[in-house]
Amino acid sequence: MSHRFLICSTILLLFAGASLGGVVLPMDIDVFWCGGEWGSWMDGDNWCDNILWICDPPQSPCRPYQWPDNNDILYFYVSIDSNDAGVERVHVTWEGAYGPTVSEIEFRGDVHLLKWGGPWNELIVVEPNGFLNYGDLRVEIDVRGDIVNTSGSAIEFSGHLNVFGDLYNEAGAVVNVSRDDIDIEDGAVYNAGQIWLAGNGGIGEGHLFSNTGIIRLFNGMCNGKAVVNWQDGLIKGSGFVTSNEGLWNLGTIEAAGGSLLLYVEDGKLMNVGKLISNPGASLHMTPAEDFNNAGMIEVNRDGAVTADCNLVNEPNGHISLLGGTLSADRIIQEDDAVLSGFGGITGDVVINPNGSIQLTGPTSIVGDVEINPNATLEVSDGTTLITGHTTCNNGTIRMVGGRVIFQGGLTNNNCNIFPEPGLYTNMADYNLDGKVNSKDFAYFANVWLWQAEL
Repeated sequence: MSHRFLICSTILLLFAGASLGGVVLPMDIDVFWCGGEWGSWMDGDNWCDNILWICDPPQSPCRPYQWPDNNDILYFYVSIDSNDAGVERVHVTWEGAYGPTVSEIEFRGDVHLLKWGGPWNELIVVEPNGFLNYGDLRVEIDVRGDIVNTSGSAIEFSGHLNVFGDLYNEAGAVVNVSRDDIDIEDGAVYNAGQIWLAGNGGIGEGHLFSNTGIIRLFNGMCNGKAVVNWQDGLIKGSGFVTSNEGLWNLGTIEAAGGSLLLYVEDGKLMNVGKLISNPGASLHMTPAEDFNNAGMIEVNRDGAVTADCNLVNEPNGHISLLGGTLSADRIIQEDDAVLSGFGGITGDVVINPNGSIQLTGPTSIVGDVEINPNATLEVSDGTTLITGHTTCNNGTIRMVGGRVIFQGGLTNNNCNIFPEPGLYTNMADYNLDGKVNSKDFAYFANVWLWQAEL
């Protein structure tokens, strides 16, 4: 904040309740904290200014205010700096439900705004983006106004509190919330830095939660009427990402260290970025409508991606099974979409015309499978078990060094079924020694032909 002096000499003549022509002129006043390590906002002895007040007649104290609190003619620009105060940390307390109003306030050094002496404490900041942090700040009071956490700075929100305005967390800045719920009542969250949410701590409820930085969840929660994770954005960890009207992922959302729930109360969950479940972690999606994937879904070993709806893998969408489990009510594979890998699939699978699925390695499908005209199910280098019924209508089943077990039966409507040797395995390798030779014929004859004669 630039200091404001009303005259070059920094001297203001204040005449006992009057001014030229009887008109009271508005005045901007710069004040700074000089109260030491601990003090109340409502104690005038804790505040100093850079203006020499000359009164007529002389008064003591010669000052037209007790503490910073805007009125019709006085507008306060406040600075609280632990370094200027000469202490390691400044603790500012509130008393009761009183809410002082300032035009702008900035914090430097190490400052704590402490809830004190009443159930409700707040600070009102008038100017847009008028609450500015340049240091290490802890906030326990409500704030009416926009908060800007500048690059290289940190804000810790403590206790359940409300912010009536926007929260801007700049690149290189950090916001921490632990165990408490921070409500952004009338604004939005714009994160370009890092936000750490832990121990059921959450931040949101505004009309938008926009992320171009990093959000780390340790059983934490972020929320907005609309949630947008932009291309450079990363949301990682365990907890909750919830939205009232829609969640759009253009960046990366990564479940790690537990379960991460993506919940949309009313609207779409749309992915054109990356959704990842790390080993042993689960990504659970509960949208109000079908989930459309036009990006990347990666399911790692012992991990899971679950959609409580239909999952439509759109053209150019990519689902990679790396030993994990993919679950949905119905998984619909469109033309030019990719679903590949090995692991588990739970739910009915529909391969639409010209679509394909490539399964490599041991895989189980718990559900029905429908292969439509010119669609392909390719199985290689392992056995795929289908527990439900398989219907192949003018489609293709390719077994490239692999096998399909139709445990629930197969309806063959002009289906093309091709067994082929694979690069690493061959269906004719009956004794599983990695070679195809006369020993395999002998093994086949010994195990199977004698049973056929019974």
